[in-house]
Amino acid sequence: MECRRCGVCCTLHQAFVRPEEVKRISAFLGISLDDWERSYADPRWEYNDYSLVRHVDGACVFLTRQDGLAACLVQPVKPACCAAWEPGPDRKECRRGMGKID
Repeated sequence: MECRRCGVCCTLHQAFVRPEEVKRISAFLGISLDDWERSYADPRWEYNDYSLVRHVDGACVFLTRQDGLAACLVQPVKPACCAAWEPGPDRKECRRGMGKID
């Protein structure tokens, strides 16, 4: 199934990011690592070197809408867990996005 860009997965899940991903995303955004921590890292969680991307207004801070479709502000350098996401009819997130809330 091709992604329908509903954005439900970006509202239900928080992305785990590794230090190298934080560096890559920060460089893409043109910000310092301190700015990353203040603006994008969820201060409630840190496990070893991993951190979570902050949610704002119930969704990933990088989720935006373009022409009614979900879009990622850091798409070219998005976290590996987001890149690995495979949509499908077996996923509750995708069913919800298709209007089939379970």
